[in-house]
Formats: sequence, C-alpha cells, structure tokens
Amino acid sequence: MMLSAFLAVLVLALALSLLSGRGEAGQDPKHFFAARGQFGAVLFFLLSVGETYSIGSVLGFPGGIAASGSIDVALWFVGYILLAFPVGTILYPRLWQLGQRFGAITLPDLLGGYFDSRLVSCVSGCVLVVLMLPLGTMQFIGLGAVFSALALPVSTVILSSLAALLAFLFVASAGLRGAALTAALKDLLILIAIFCVALGAVFHWSDGAKMPLTAVLHGAGGRPVSSCTMIITTILTQAVGFCIAPQTAAAVFSARSPATIRRAQIWMPLYMVLFPLLAVVAFYGLTHPSVMTHPDRVFLSVATALLPPWMAGLVAGAVALTALVWLGAVCLSLAAIVTRSIVPHVPAAAQKRMGLGIIIAYLALSVVTAAAQTTLIVTLNRLFYVGLVQLLPAVLLCVCGYRVTPSRLLAGLAAGLVAGAGLFLSGVPMGGVSPALPGLAVNLLVLLQGRRPVRDSVSGANTREGDLCHASSEER
Repeated sequence: MMLSAFLAVLVLALALSLLSGRGEAGQDPKHFFAARGQFGAVLFFLLSVGETYSIGSVLGFPGGIAASGSIDVALWFVGYILLAFPVGTILYPRLWQLGQRFGAITLPDLLGGYFDSRLVSCVSGCVLVVLMLPLGTMQFIGLGAVFSALALPVSTVILSSLAALLAFLFVASAGLRGAALTAALKDLLILIAIFCVALGAVFHWSDGAKMPLTAVLHGAGGRPVSSCTMIITTILTQAVGFCIAPQTAAAVFSARSPATIRRAQIWMPLYMVLFPLLAVVAFYGLTHPSVMTHPDRVFLSVATALLPPWMAGLVAGAVALTALVWLGAVCLSLAAIVTRSIVPHVPAAAQKRMGLGIIIAYLALSVVTAAAQTTLIVTLNRLFYVGLVQLLPAVLLCVCGYRVTPSRLLAGLAAGLVAGAGLFLSGVPMGGVSPALPGLAVNLLVLLQGRRPVRDSVSGANTREGDLCHASSEER
C-alpha cells in the first residue's frame, strides 16, 4: 500500500508535466529555460517557493536538529530564509529590469552584459557550475532516505537512476513551465505531509518517550557568544546568497514584470509556518530514539512509524517530489549557464539540445556522488552558500549602478572563493563566524583596492523601470 501511494504521486506529477508541454514551441531556448518571461504572480510564486521547500528543508532541517540536539540549527535555518524574503522584494525587481536590458536569462548572462565582458560571463558561469554540483548530490542523498523508508529490495543506485530519469522527463517535456506547474502538486502534497506527520508526533508524544525534551535539546551550551555569532553571520550571508542563487535568478527572469514579483513576494513568509511543524518532528525523534535510524531520515522515520501505510506512501511521494521538482529547476539553470555563458557561439536552435545533454550528465554525476557521500544535507547546503555569496559584490555593483574593470572583479571573486572555501574545508575555528564572511571581506578588499568603483551615469540605482540603457565604458 505504501509503495502504491508513492508511485501514484510520481505518475500524477509526470502526467501534469507532460500535459503542460503540449502545444509549446519545441526549440525556443528562452521558452525552455525561462518561459519567455511570461510567468504571472501564481506561477512565479510556485516556482520560488520550490526554492524554499526543497528536500534540504524537508529532510535537512529536522535532520540538522536531530543530529546536533541543538536549537541553533533551527534559528539560522529559519532566519536566513525569512530574511531572504524582504531582501528579494527589493533586489528581484532591479535584477529583472537589468535582465530585460541585457536579454539575460541567467546570472552570468547579466554580469557579462553589464560589465561588457565575455570573460566575466564565462568565469562566473564556471563558478556557479562547480557550486551547483553539491546541490544535485544533496537531492539524491535525500532521495536515498526516501528509498530506505520504502525498504525496496533494489539497489539505491538503481532507484536513484530511475529518479534521475524521472527528473529529466519533468524538464525535457516542458522546460521551466513544466517545473512550475508540477510545483503546484508538490506544494499541496508537502503541506499535507508535514501537517500530518507533525500532528501524529503530537498525538503519540507520550508513547515510548525515553526522556524529556529538555534532556536532549540544548541551545548555545557553554559557548553562547560563539553560537550567537554563528547564527547571525550564517543568517546574513545565506539570506543574500539565497537571493542570487542560479535557480532563483532564473525564476526572476521568468516573471512577467516587477509588479508580478512584488505581489508574489508578499505571500512568501506564510510558508514559514511549516518550519515549527518540522521542528516538532525532530523533537519527537530526539525523545524517541527507536524511530531515528539516521538524522536526515527522521522525518520519514516518524511518518513510517506513526501513519497508516498509504499515508506514509503519500508522504514519501511528496518528499521525493520536492527533490525532483527542485532538481528540474537546478538542471535548467545549469544547462542555460553552460550553453549561453561557457560554451561560445551556440546557435539558439541548438541550445535546447545541448542543454538536455548537459542535464543528463549532471544527473548522472549527482547519482554517483550521492552514492559515495556521507555528509549531512545541511553541511552541503552551507558549503554551497559559502561560495555563492562571493558573487554578491558583482551583483551589488550592477544593481547600484557602479563599474569596475573585469580584471578587478574577477580577482576579488577568486580571492573570496579561495579564502571562504579554504576556511570552511579546513575547519579553522573562528569564534562562530561563518567562513563566507571572511571570504567576502577578502573579496571586497581586492575589489576596492586602488581606484574606487566608478558611478555609471546611465544605469544607476535610481533608473526608471524599463528605461535602462547601455552603460558607459569607464574602466573597461
């Protein structure tokens, strides 16, 4: 019964994706990668919310709490997503305006156009491709947890390969539009799933509890200053990183207008109500060790233990769908970056075909790396943001209307990446400071050395919407 319900969810999602692609232009790359910028508030909302409720949130958030036994994970995880909403409300309309001016459908498109540099576009594209590799790994680690909950007598690698095929069909059928429409089903199911699992945890709390919550959950412990520093710096760096992620930029460029983006952003914080419910599930796992075989699987373990088999199957299907829909958006962003920013002179008619080949390669690599990966999902999430936030200075120069030479921009980016990633991977103690922050400081020091950025007299921060012109050539 559990397996039947799980398969029913995936079949329904695939049917919805295939139907959304009927009658659409087959080889138009802008339609495939960015829906020709025609998404209204509803579709933009659904696509953007998909960034909030990926498998990293549904499994990684309670898994992080269960693994550490600390409320600190909940504070920074919820904090950075919540802060990202007002930041995005300000930033996204400006990015949309610049995207319209330079015909951009990816962030490297925009940076290369603004700084009038093919090298900036190519290097920023390469950086994003490298950073996006852990994202696919993260989704397939989560899918591995789903397959474990189903207890099928089949290798996880084979099941992950089938899931990769399904993710490919989602995007190949209708591109970004298919991902957005499938997200509607995913959102409905994940809302029901989280509510039901949390409700089950509350009703069965007293059954088999080994210890009180106060005995297994703690806060800052003996290092409150370090913990608070970690929470604050992580919130600040990941909030801005969230707003410039490749799949977020693709969603912004798919919107019909800045007004569409603002209307959708107003309702985004409502989804945050689900995080307290996910925390309840993590708390249940901490107080009932028998249901928690692995931290990242606590949500599915609680669902399997407390819900009827058919409902547990729906929960597993909803969780798998969060990974597949999110993978679709990431795959499309990656393919667009490679075909438009890294590989030179790809004809428009060939971009979709090449993009599909890149998506296949990315999914295959993600399956392989997930099979050999033991890192917690929440750790991969943090590593991604440590690198991503190093593109923030370049984005801020664009939206504020300033220029530097491409060489200075790229030197700062390289220095920030080396510093941030080096600190993260080495584990050097920094009193709780997020490694992204020192990396960003080094980035800015290199970027601002010597001459200050030049104010662009044409496309400054106060340029009217829809009235962007070519920037001046100072410092090019």
